[in-house]
Amino acid sequence: MNQKLINIILGAGIAILLILQLKNVGKTGAASSVKSDTAMALKLAYVDLDSIQEKYVFYKEKMQEFEKKKESADRDLNNAFQKIEAEKNAFAQRGNAITQAEYENFQRAYQSKMQNLDQQKQMLENSIAAEGAKTMEDLKKRINDFLVEYNKKQAYSYIFSYSAALNILFYKDPAQDITDEVVAGLNAAYNKSGDKK
Repeated sequence: MNQKLINIILGAGIAILLILQLKNVGKTGAASSVKSDTAMALKLAYVDLDSIQEKYVFYKEKMQEFEKKKESADRDLNNAFQKIEAEKNAFAQRGNAITQAEYENFQRAYQSKMQNLDQQKQMLENSIAAEGAKTMEDLKKRINDFLVEYNKKQAYSYIFSYSAALNILFYKDPAQDITDEVVAGLNAAYNKSGDKK
């Protein structure tokens, strides 16, 4: 019963809207002119995120920092692994001189060191991933903050983002590409901010 009532109300609402729309079709008054002018005044633009990653100094510096930290962590982990393996090889060279008790003690110590190394690796990976996510959030905030100020003069209705990796725009008119202006503005703001290295 409730579903029938809802359907009747919705049907009546649609009918009323249709009647009102048909009444307005015949009129060429100022109200319909203003409405079509508003629709025509809709301004759209897009920013190519791949170009921002390529040209925005803040992003490039952060990615270089990120890569250095990752390389340093990889090098430290590799050195620790090689040290443990060298200890294992040195122990194995003793050959038949190793007693059962020494072998068992070494195995426990070796497994413990490898587990610690795995935990250390996991912690470093988590730390690097968290730092990467924080950098992306910071990048997004900087772009959003810049676009709010930028758009006060430009008055775009919508500014979309585009990336080759995540392409949700079927068509993009190069005339609506504001990427170069945005990159120049972001770089100027970054250089002025004192965050630059």
